[in-house]
Amino acid sequence: MTYIKKSHTKRNIAIILIIIVSVASATVAYATLTAKKVEIGVKIGDTFTYSLMSTVHLTGNESTASDGFEKYNQTDYYKIIIKEINGTQISMDTLWKFNNGTEITNSQTIDIANGQKSDDYGFWAIYPANLNTADLLRPNGYDGNTVNNTDTVNYANGNRDRCFWRIDNQFSDIRDPTGATLMYDYRNIFFDKETGILTTLENYQVFNNPAKTEYIQWKLVDSSVWDV
Repeated sequence: MTYIKKSHTKRNIAIILIIIVSVASATVAYATLTAKKVEIGVKIGDTFTYSLMSTVHLTGNESTASDGFEKYNQTDYYKIIIKEINGTQISMDTLWKFNNGTEITNSQTIDIANGQKSDDYGFWAIYPANLNTADLLRPNGYDGNTVNNTDTVNYANGNRDRCFWRIDNQFSDIRDPTGATLMYDYRNIFFDKETGILTTLENYQVFNNPAKTEYIQWKLVDSSVWDV
């Protein structure tokens, strides 16, 4: 009599799938319980207006300002209007008006929980409300950036709490196979704690070949939420 070994492959696969599903469900449940609630600080119709300025120091031979750098000093204002809020997604219209009267209009949607946005080059500096020191800027994101500090700022109609974070990055020019052509990017970002909206951005970009330093500043000058 010939005996054939009975295969348990289907049974084993079923058991494995049950284990995977159980572990995944437990992970999701744990993440849901431990995740910090993401608060929205702005409302539909809120407006925020910024002044923009820039400076450049050309210290290397044949160094020139980056393309489009002059537009910051040609700016009358940059305005944001909150148009829609859906969960943690905030949609806004932006208006960039220049001193010669020309305008650039755009729209942006950003998920403040993870930082994902519809326009990679659009306005991005809005965060969850009521963050504290060491809190993640994007609670459900992956960059791991956190609030470095908080303080209080005096405005026309009283004091408001604000948050601060800083980022330092180094980039190499892909056109240089030696990797010796570098740009150092330093950013100081201040935002209002209650609304999560940017109040001041300072961006320094330092190039080593040819040597130059470019500086860009965004500063909140008007808001429908409080007297700046």
